[in-house]
Amino acid sequence: MLGPVPIWQDRHTVLVGDAIHPVGAGQGASMVIEDGVALASALAASDSIPDGLAEFERRRRPRVGEMLKTSDDNRAAKQAGRLRLRAQEIVMPVMVRLFYERMTAWLYTYQPDPLPARADQPAA
Repeated sequence: MLGPVPIWQDRHTVLVGDAIHPVGAGQGASMVIEDGVALASALAASDSIPDGLAEFERRRRPRVGEMLKTSDDNRAAKQAGRLRLRAQEIVMPVMVRLFYERMTAWLYTYQPDPLPARADQPAA
C-alpha cells in the first residue's frame, strides 16, 4: 500500500493519474480521465499556469482522498481473519442489497467541471 502523495505540483509541472493516486480499487483509468478534465478546466479558468495547477490540486484532493480511503477499506476487508471473513459472507449480501447504491453514489454520479469551449468554436 502506498500512502498519499504530499506534493502534486510545483507551479510548473503536475502529476496526474496513478502518480498521485495509486488507488488499487479498479478506478485507475476513470480517475486519470477525471484528472485530465479537471486539469483542463482549472487551467482554462485561471490567469496563469501556476494558478491553474494549484486550482487543479484544490479541486481534486477531496475526491482522491475519498477514493484512497475506499481503497484502504476494501484492502482491509480482504485481509480480515477467518471469523471476520465469515461474518462478512453472511452480512454483505444484505448490506449490498440495501446500501450499496447509496454508499457508492459519490463514485458513480460524479460530474466534473465542464470543459471550456475552444477559442475557435462558439460556446454551447
